[in-house]
Formats: sequence, structure tokens, C-alpha cells
Amino acid sequence: MKKLSALILSLALSAALLAGCGASASSATSSEAVSSEVVSEAVSEEAVSTAEAADSAEAIQFTFTVTGADGESTVLTLDAADGEKLSTALADAGIISTEEAEAGFVTAVNGEAADYNKDGSWWCLTDAAGEMTSVGVADIELHDGDSYAFTYTK
Repeated sequence: MKKLSALILSLALSAALLAGCGASASSATSSEAVSSEVVSEAVSEEAVSTAEAADSAEAIQFTFTVTGADGESTVLTLDAADGEKLSTALADAGIISTEEAEAGFVTAVNGEAADYNKDGSWWCLTDAAGEMTSVGVADIELHDGDSYAFTYTK
């Protein structure tokens, strides 16, 4: 993005210098057309680079189970990038909020809130073996075939 900004700024300065140095209106118009063309190419190249970077991360699937206060479980198969944080994948899927994903502390899952201060309830994060994880959602890197769960606990 910095390269694009620098390119746009340099093109704008070049066009201004040409116009200020007695260039005709048609030269200024030609210069602006060339500037637009170069900027479009730069934007296209940046979009391709971003897409290539996204494609370079291997796509994986993982299983995530949510068991609510009523005891009913929902099993989801979700897509992510290899190494992506569990918190990011859950936020992208709408299971937890972006704010909680960034904080790494989850109090609401699928819109169901747990309030330890009110009634001692909380969301327990477990791994495929059903063991409580030693780290939070923001610290878990996903890999193909992983399985995690949130269980409403009281």
C-alpha cells in the first residue's frame, strides 16, 4: 500500500511539474491518462500479489462443536488457512465476535452469553480429545483435520 501511495504521489507531482512548466493542455491531459494507466496497473499488480499471498496459505478444514446451555450440540465443518488462529476462523464464521476474537477472551458463542459473575457460567474450550486447552482461542493455530469445541459450563 505504501508503494501505491508513493507511486500516486510521484505521478501527481510529475503531472503538476509538467503542467506548471508550460506544457500544453493536451500534454497535461495525456500525462493524466498515462498516470491513470500506471496507477491502474499498480493497483492490479497489488491485487494479484495479495491474491497470490492468500492462495499460498494452504486451505484446510477443521471441525468445531458448540454445546449450548440447553445441552444441544452443533457440529460445524469450517474452512481456514493452515496456521490461521482459531479466533480468526471463528470470528470469520460468525461464531464469536471480532472484538472477542481480538481479545482472546470469549463470553458469547453463537449469540449465547455466559456470565461467570452473574451465575458462574463460562465457555470451556476443549481439543479433539475433550481436554480443556491450556491456551485460549487467539493462541491456537489451525491445521487440517483439527477439532475443537466450546461447551457452555456452569
